[in-house]
Amino acid sequence: MEELQQNMFQWTKLDKELKELNQSAALIRKQKDDLQKKLCPLIQQNNLQDNVFSIPSLQTNVTFKEQKVSESMSYKFLEEKLNSYFETPYECLQLIQYLKDNRKKESSFVLKSNGIPDNGIPDDE
Repeated sequence: MEELQQNMFQWTKLDKELKELNQSAALIRKQKDDLQKKLCPLIQQNNLQDNVFSIPSLQTNVTFKEQKVSESMSYKFLEEKLNSYFETPYECLQLIQYLKDNRKKESSFVLKSNGIPDNGIPDDE
């Protein structure tokens, strides 16, 4: 039983540490994205798209590249596109239901943590 308690304590400690790191990473990611939104137009306005920006103090080179992102393939997307492909909406719904019913499903057990605030009522996460 002592091993269970020790492992549970260690798991909870790591879980809290990971949540804190994720919050910090999200903040850094937002700051980086904000700067990128300012830098890309400046690079384009000054016709510097082909430049390599060398930052020796950080041992880094930065380049300007086009990034293409595809729309996610959600059920809504599939339904919209398949409706235009099939002659009847029924055929579309039938195919989508078939896909939903035949998706591979796996089950596992996991631990979830809920912080306990000062008032003693657990957070819903």
